[in-house]
Amino acid sequence: MSKLLRRTWAEIDLDALEFNYLNIKKAAAGKEVIAVVKADAYGHDDKSVSKKLYGLGVRRFAVSNIWEGIKLRQCGLDGEIIIFGYTDGEFFDELKKYDLTQTAGSVEYAERLSEYAEQTESRLPVHIKVNTGMNRVGIDSREELERILALDGLDCKAAYTHFSCADSTDAEDVAYTNAQQEKLLAAASGKGLMLHSQNSAGIAYHSDFCADAVRAGIVLYGLAPNYPLELPFPLKNVMTLRSCVQQIKRIPKDTYISYGRTYRSDGEMTVAVVPIGYADGYFRDFSSKGQMLINGTLCPVLGRVCMDQTVVDVSRAQAAVGDEVTVYGGQCEQVSVDYNAALIGTIGYELTCAVSCRVPRVIKENGEVVEIVRYGDIRLSNAD
Repeated sequence: MSKLLRRTWAEIDLDALEFNYLNIKKAAAGKEVIAVVKADAYGHDDKSVSKKLYGLGVRRFAVSNIWEGIKLRQCGLDGEIIIFGYTDGEFFDELKKYDLTQTAGSVEYAERLSEYAEQTESRLPVHIKVNTGMNRVGIDSREELERILALDGLDCKAAYTHFSCADSTDAEDVAYTNAQQEKLLAAASGKGLMLHSQNSAGIAYHSDFCADAVRAGIVLYGLAPNYPLELPFPLKNVMTLRSCVQQIKRIPKDTYISYGRTYRSDGEMTVAVVPIGYADGYFRDFSSKGQMLINGTLCPVLGRVCMDQTVVDVSRAQAAVGDEVTVYGGQCEQVSVDYNAALIGTIGYELTCAVSCRVPRVIKENGEVVEIVRYGDIRLSNAD
């Protein structure tokens, strides 16, 4: 097997992904599951995640932009690949070449797509985005939808919307989400289109909504749309972010640690250097706030997180150089992605997406390493 530099790496558990998908599929109650794999599958390696899900029966995948779609096609992924974002006219040839389904979010844009298709004697597949309350991309009326449906160059496959607050149980937010669903149905029902509206939160908290498909995003990866609001189905963490102890030293009382002298020891202590920092996606906001798990012991971060290294207190951990460190994982609440996100005032989505490309993704299945993805896909020769 290829060697792994024991610095910092992210383990991606495809068995956990399968567990999550099967529970989501059950919760979807007969609706088709569209897998959202944009942003490198929320930082989990889109190629490995998509191929695993395809093997489980998923046939529709959603990405943010044309480059993500082309990457999946070049990896050999079949099925429909839906682009949520905008594709410039310079790349309409690529939409056609790679058989990618483009979102049509306005009549004007749909007309441009159709004009290109007619000029090239083809038909471009599209999903029509309906604005129901997010007020980003999307048409606003049934009349606009009918104008798009009348365009000869388009193969209009579906209409969809996106909820803005489906992850809230507040009565006003629930009413707003219900109204969004009704607006979608008013604009697009009865036109022979596949309808999809339920994102991860919609699957969890609005399971009764009528549609043909659901879009599973963050829940595929074992995270909550709105931590700590409980989910109605079990999930497992797909990503475990690991590092290792690089150096250990004993420091006396009143010793400053890291940049800015923001932390001073209040007694003699043992500290360890962990080779992870904000260039790896471990945010500077964790300075003197985060905790890492070493030998079953929670070890507080001391002082500022640096670009490539972080110092932690291992006085109680009986740590040695080379010991494995869990930065994010499912072993306990304090190192879970969702808990750490809440700790610094953000969401789990941001933490996994932020794990940088220099962190290798170690893909595991049936408890074994099946692939190591480095810097997008740098491979060592057999001689290495």
